[in-house]
Amino acid sequence: MKAPYIVVDGLDGCGKGTQILMLAERARDKGGRKLLFTKEPGGVPLATEIRRLFKSNLGMEASSLTQSLLMWASRRAYLEGSVWPALDAGTPVISDRGDSSTLAYQVYAKQAPELEGEFWRMRKLIFGERVPTLYIIIDVPAEVARTRSLTDNTHSSSFDKKPLDWFERVRDGFSVFAKAIPDKVVIIDGNRSPEEVQKDFYQIVSETCGW
Repeated sequence: MKAPYIVVDGLDGCGKGTQILMLAERARDKGGRKLLFTKEPGGVPLATEIRRLFKSNLGMEASSLTQSLLMWASRRAYLEGSVWPALDAGTPVISDRGDSSTLAYQVYAKQAPELEGEFWRMRKLIFGERVPTLYIIIDVPAEVARTRSLTDNTHSSSFDKKPLDWFERVRDGFSVFAKAIPDKVVIIDGNRSPEEVQKDFYQIVSETCGW
């Protein structure tokens, strides 16, 4: 089977970072299963530079369209320089975030419905026929995600300080994404202990990777 490209996504505070770390530990314990763990935006030098710009005051104050274009440019560089070479070499890719976040954050959270059609057109342009194999979206209520984000001392971003309705719009965006391509998306209940979530998470990854 072809090496899969799996995107792990969800609200800030959903616990996806914890799940990815737990997966990495289990993969090592299972005899060093070969995986490429990477994240968006970033993964290659050009994408990392775009990430730095995006997270600057100028980037955070930019319009929905400008932010979206930055994310698509970063994503294409990431695909060309990291994801596709790994897949071609037979290495499964686990990506922390993906285009699902662009719809959730740049379109829904920033209330830019005029960009929704453009999102799907850009997705086709940037990915071509090499779209991710599977998206695992870890879902938690907006209030839970916001509380976790505000109390997490190991991670913080400007998104963490957004009001509750921002988190609710982001969650709506992920829901819309999942409904648009249901055969490509699995939603996991993240409002449980990390160990309970990991049981489902690891099983899905294992099946997708053919372990």
